[in-house]
Amino acid sequence: MADVDVIIIGAGMAGLTCGCLLAQKGLKVLMIERNQKVGGCCTSFEKEGFLFDLSVQSLGECQKGGRIWRLLEKLNLLDEIRFISLEPAREYHFQDRKLIQSSFLEKHIEKLSSLFPKEGKEIEKIYRILKEVFEEFSRIPSSVDWFDPSSFSSKYPLLSQYREKTYGELLDGLISHPFLKTILSIRSSYALLPPQEISVIGMAGIEMSYFNHGVSCIDGKVEQLPLQLAEALRKMGGQILTRKGVHQIPLRGKKAIGVKLKGGEEITGKFVVSNMDAGSTFFNLIAEGHLPAGFLSKLRGMKPSLSYFILYLGIEGGLDELSVSNNEVFFEKDLQKEYRSLNESRIPEKAPFYLLAPSKVNSSHAPIGKSTLCLSIKAPFHFSPDWDQRVKDELSQDLISKASAFIPNLEKRIVVKVETTPKTIERWTHNRWGAAYGWAQIPRQSGIYRLSRTTPISNLYLTGHWTSPGGGIAGVVASGELTAEAVWSRFTKGEQ
Repeated sequence: MADVDVIIIGAGMAGLTCGCLLAQKGLKVLMIERNQKVGGCCTSFEKEGFLFDLSVQSLGECQKGGRIWRLLEKLNLLDEIRFISLEPAREYHFQDRKLIQSSFLEKHIEKLSSLFPKEGKEIEKIYRILKEVFEEFSRIPSSVDWFDPSSFSSKYPLLSQYREKTYGELLDGLISHPFLKTILSIRSSYALLPPQEISVIGMAGIEMSYFNHGVSCIDGKVEQLPLQLAEALRKMGGQILTRKGVHQIPLRGKKAIGVKLKGGEEITGKFVVSNMDAGSTFFNLIAEGHLPAGFLSKLRGMKPSLSYFILYLGIEGGLDELSVSNNEVFFEKDLQKEYRSLNESRIPEKAPFYLLAPSKVNSSHAPIGKSTLCLSIKAPFHFSPDWDQRVKDELSQDLISKASAFIPNLEKRIVVKVETTPKTIERWTHNRWGAAYGWAQIPRQSGIYRLSRTTPISNLYLTGHWTSPGGGIAGVVASGELTAEAVWSRFTKGEQ
């Protein structure tokens, strides 16, 4: 007899989603998390009275009807978390102009069409294609065999048509104005890719999870979301072990039969779900010789996403200088130029940066009369061999200097300063190279080409941003739902 029905390794948002949905169906679920608390990237910390969210500052799919809203409704948690709608969602600053972006697609299209009236129909077509690709992708059941594209090409024609296309190729075929291309490409940066590299499928997920149900932040700490899921799991009979690392996934033949903890304890389970780094799952937890050569070759050839350098600041005074809480500043209109440097493990001098002011909409993040800022840039893990204090100080000073153009006397107002590097993110999330979104959303790693939820090891499943549909909180929640559906299907058929 197995100790539990399902063992989930890693209590990030995908693992928690999967665990809650399976526990709700009556399965005995055990989650194992090596950190001291659940949530992965979706966690928070405090310093000297200031509250900072680690990396998730805003969320899509949280308003009524959105994926996260539906999950909370299903688990009877809607009354436990309050979302603050962010409208407008963001302001983009260029050297010669700025653009305020709505969090609602119709308003966004209307604004762009008024700025570029000659290409209004093409703008509408771009977003229609992205929306239809996203909707096709969302209809795919967990039972589809992702390793066999021909099995669904007739049923999902747009996914088939665009499965190897980049978003840049889509834009080049429809849009002529260079600056309009830049505006339509801005959000590819949230996947840490330029339009010439991100897949159409990846871009569809980013744009539609953002526009379908508006953009929100959580009133209070973002970690309320995973903490509420964890509490719901416990109330349904599930267990969560924190500060416990998994050493191995024992096999019987080609079937996963549980986990062995780093302290030596073995726990048996009918199914094992990994919400951890895919490379670590297969190269560190599975004994050699149990995985097909073709699968290992595919795994070794996959490319993780980039990471971030983040500077959290607590400052004196308010932030009336900023019209919205979420800002992005560009020094170049050629988005590809930045990535040429990043792909060579360099951070360009004129790298765009994010300037977020969480306390502007979330007053609980700062003491009265003070504010919080989050400044960040894209950063390759190998930019620095050890990310020592000298490197952190140089990058911090550069960000503070650039942000001072928007917030006068910023440096003199700082009372709290905390840096997070790709190495910090790797240490906290255990994602290789601090990858912010699992595998990079390039065509050969998106949609049907991303790792499947099922694996070559029977009864071992994947969930999270290393599998489909990809990164972002809405994306990993979707992954958790689909993995739960796949496990439940096997369980009800008695295939254990």
